[in-house]
Amino acid sequence: MNKIKKMSIFLKYAFLLMLIALPIFEITAWFLFDGDPEAFFVSEFLFELDPEFLGPLTDTQRVLGLLASAPYAALGMFCLWQLVNLFGLYSQGKIFTAENSVCYNRAAWALLVGELIYPFTQAAVSYIATMNNEVGDRLVCVNIDDANIGNIVVACVILAISWVMDEGRKLQDEAELTI
Repeated sequence: MNKIKKMSIFLKYAFLLMLIALPIFEITAWFLFDGDPEAFFVSEFLFELDPEFLGPLTDTQRVLGLLASAPYAALGMFCLWQLVNLFGLYSQGKIFTAENSVCYNRAAWALLVGELIYPFTQAAVSYIATMNNEVGDRLVCVNIDDANIGNIVVACVILAISWVMDEGRKLQDEAELTI
């Protein structure tokens, strides 16, 4: 149990750090992107675009791009928050509780919904990033690859695990009440 608690404390703070870093990186990437695809700060959505269509963004494009990518980032932050809560419970020695199942369930749904809205976010962001280009050079890109499908599978597995854990918890609760 001591190993679980130590690792859970480490993971709790690692996910908390990621939770704090994600919006900072997202905002910084949108506002510091200078049009150079080799720049250090490039929003993850702009990685997929052909570099010849990218140029310096106007302030309107930066704000619109940030707004378009905000729901996807918010789902990622929500998922990270659930992991912080889950490993916080594990670090307290709470292994099979209803709260653990809820954390798994919410994280799985956030991951699943995030993967489902990702193509729409990507289409909106690609249009916003190229909306000031000449007619014919504007893009709406949607890219679904094996990573997206893998994340959907992982989300479904985590969701199934949350249901199994919840059923196990119910059986444990019933066994404790049986004389």
